Amino acid sequence: MVKKTISVEKEFGADIIPYLVQSACHYESMLYIADSNKKINMKSIMGMTILQLNKGTSFELIAEGADEQKAIDEISGCFE
Repeated sequence: MVKKTISVEKEFGADIIPYLVQSACHYESMLYIADSNKKINMKSIMGMTILQLNKGTSFELIAEGADEQKAIDEISGCFE
């Protein structure tokens, strides 16, 4: 398992959610976004719809699987 803390530097609209889900589905690893209240499967469009990516918030990006490091490195780039 690989984890990386992400700090949201800019506002993201709802239009980013399908892009994140599609990106996550390219990896064999399971990918999650977690905060103190919830852990969301990034490959689930239904789960991701509750995601609020407000400027100034932070969360943990978690990957578990064969390509976990590559997944963390590439998916975290979506938030920069």
